[in-house]
Amino acid sequence: MLLLTGATGLVGGELLRALSAANPNRRIGVLVRNPAKLRIEERLANVEFLHGDLTAQQLGLADTEIKQLQSDLTEVLHCAAETRFSLPLNEIRRTNVIGTANLLKLASRCSHLRKFAYVSTVYVAGRTEGRISEAPIVSSPAFSNSYQQSKFEAEQVVLSYAEQMPVAIFRLSSIIGDSQTGQVTQFNYVHHLLRLFPRNVLPVFPGNPKAPMDLISSDWALPALAWLFENHFSAGQIFHLCAGAANSLTLQEMVELTTQVFEAHPQSRRWKPIRVPQMVSLAEYEECVKERLRNGDRLLTELLRVLNFFVPQLAFYQEFENRRTLSVLSDSDRRIPAIRETYGRVVNYCIDTNWGQHASAARHC
Repeated sequence: MLLLTGATGLVGGELLRALSAANPNRRIGVLVRNPAKLRIEERLANVEFLHGDLTAQQLGLADTEIKQLQSDLTEVLHCAAETRFSLPLNEIRRTNVIGTANLLKLASRCSHLRKFAYVSTVYVAGRTEGRISEAPIVSSPAFSNSYQQSKFEAEQVVLSYAEQMPVAIFRLSSIIGDSQTGQVTQFNYVHHLLRLFPRNVLPVFPGNPKAPMDLISSDWALPALAWLFENHFSAGQIFHLCAGAANSLTLQEMVELTTQVFEAHPQSRRWKPIRVPQMVSLAEYEECVKERLRNGDRLLTELLRVLNFFVPQLAFYQEFENRRTLSVLSDSDRRIPAIRETYGRVVNYCIDTNWGQHASAARHC
């Protein structure tokens, strides 16, 4: 039996469908706190639902359910996570760290366990600059938000079980949408930045123009992760499901392409002329923010508070290595879609649908 968490989210939901289709005879137990959030297409014949809570003792399950899992469980795929960057660290730790520890504790008592896969993020590297390898982060880096720190801490908990359990970590980069249609199922900080792009909120923003912006499409990353879990799970390994520097736009290229797409869009008259903010160091950006905050504008203050959970990350040069993962994936013929075309379609989808509010209005690019 496979136990899956996070099925109500983008990653977990896609993996549930992929793994169920790959092996219709496999029993899949879905741990879910709110079954009502599951879509109709996720209520599959070989799926049973366990009404529980990662943060609760025994995952909120009855003794009989725990005993059944200890007897039947062979695989765990842990996707559930709190992803709100703005949460206080102690609050986000409840799900991302304590919840992961609770699940590992249960799995360690399952005598037939063959796989425990933890879905993490490449941003456990925090503000570390340079090349980030497919390996454990040895020392705690500085972080841009509580989400990054909680996922780093959760990885440390997973790795602490490596000698007694078959654990592996799958780090995802930023998922932006479908490479063919541009459709966005779950909006994240990338899409929120796009929404602010033409509004001239600030004259500057922090950034390294040469830094690769590692963005991936959902139709590549999630099937690739499912395939790796099914066919190349390797205890003790860390896999990077990311674009890598060679398949990424630099920040400068991303800004230029964003400007081109906005200006070429039929709704462009709403924004023209677009005044692209100047790219500066993090220190210069923070000084500008302090100056703006002295004006006491409440709306601007709140906007800057939210931006500061993720915008500073643009100032750090990071290359996420994925050579080993891509080498393994070469057996599956899953190639990373061209980022320029994918990104352009995603930006158009965001504009066409007013960031998801009118999804039926999307043009097919």
